[in-house]
Amino acid sequence: MQYLRHESILGTVARTAIGSVTVPPNMNLLCINLKGTLIVRTPQPSRLVLVPPRSLTFIRPTRLIVQAARGEHHSVFISWPSVATPVLERWLEARNAARGERGGRLVGCKAIDPNLKSAVARFEKAVVDGNELLEPQVLSFIYEAVSRVMTGPDQVQIAPVPKDLPDTIQDLIALVRNNPAQPWPLRDAADRAGYSPFHFSRVFKNMVGYGFHEYVDRCRTECAVDMLCATDSPVDVVASTCGFGTTQGLRESVKDYLGLVPSELRANPDPYDPSD
Repeated sequence: MQYLRHESILGTVARTAIGSVTVPPNMNLLCINLKGTLIVRTPQPSRLVLVPPRSLTFIRPTRLIVQAARGEHHSVFISWPSVATPVLERWLEARNAARGERGGRLVGCKAIDPNLKSAVARFEKAVVDGNELLEPQVLSFIYEAVSRVMTGPDQVQIAPVPKDLPDTIQDLIALVRNNPAQPWPLRDAADRAGYSPFHFSRVFKNMVGYGFHEYVDRCRTECAVDMLCATDSPVDVVASTCGFGTTQGLRESVKDYLGLVPSELRANPDPYDPSD
């Protein structure tokens, strides 16, 4: 491709690793993170961005401190000069001006599922086909992906759900997500959705992709990760607030879904040094 650079990185991390990523001036980087969890820390203003599996991260020119969680990793990187996407650059500048953000937002992250799933699938197909339309198709993907990623706040989505679920299931899902600390026995959930417990278990797993109890655990973990990253609350307070019976239960769930433990989410690696 003439304007775009595309590369995949696969590997296994035995223990949490720390490094840095630099995006040069007048360049942009889009990361499709398929496996593994990354913790990205921006320079001034300092900000932590959690990059979970199956997420998209857009990075403007800057240098970042990056932690890679233990486990398998698979990321696809697309980089391009700003001049290749002039309309996108003007759109980003206009958003920054409207929000009064000096220097602009440097990093944005959104889950792939469900809203960006089809866009990523089109990108992957274009790369496999590899015909003369590859570069314009990738540029089209960049415009769609970046505009979605940079609209609204970052998302840590450990409990993604498909679109177009029945209203009763959608209402239940929203209720669990907003109240993860409730006990949520299967019978009560089935009654709310209008099914017998046995039928509800099968229907929920077929529609959502995993069982109801796993969905509850994912929502609790999502709640805990948000609190661990955004507050100084003790871990036992985070555990009780988000519905975990013990801090060990919280620790195991965060490790299962992200390959990290709570202390690693709050670790402060070597600070950003612009002279490096």
